[in-house]
Amino acid sequence: MMFWNRKKQNQPIQYEKPKPDDVRIAVHFTGIVQGVGFRVEMWRRANEMRLSGWVRNNLDGSVDANLQGNIKKIDTLLEQMQQIPRIQIERIDTQQIPLQDNGPFEMLNY
Repeated sequence: MMFWNRKKQNQPIQYEKPKPDDVRIAVHFTGIVQGVGFRVEMWRRANEMRLSGWVRNNLDGSVDANLQGNIKKIDTLLEQMQQIPRIQIERIDTQQIPLQDNGPFEMLNY
């Protein structure tokens, strides 16, 4: 077997510390936001935008997320989520919360 072309495994990913203009926003979504791929879409798009945080389903049918990064990127993500036809967001509540260390955007409760 040839092993010289294999990539090293388990190398830790380095994340930048929060920048001075970064924010962390707690977001609560209501509407038809479960069973429509909401968390997967948010996870994929947030990682493409290099945002940190998480998204999770709630027992009442709503979805919560924490989004951390540049506010323009967060606004863009929220706008994009509202444009997905199969997702019908009725309400978005937001609140700024303290920054945390950056890391990958995670999908919880899957």
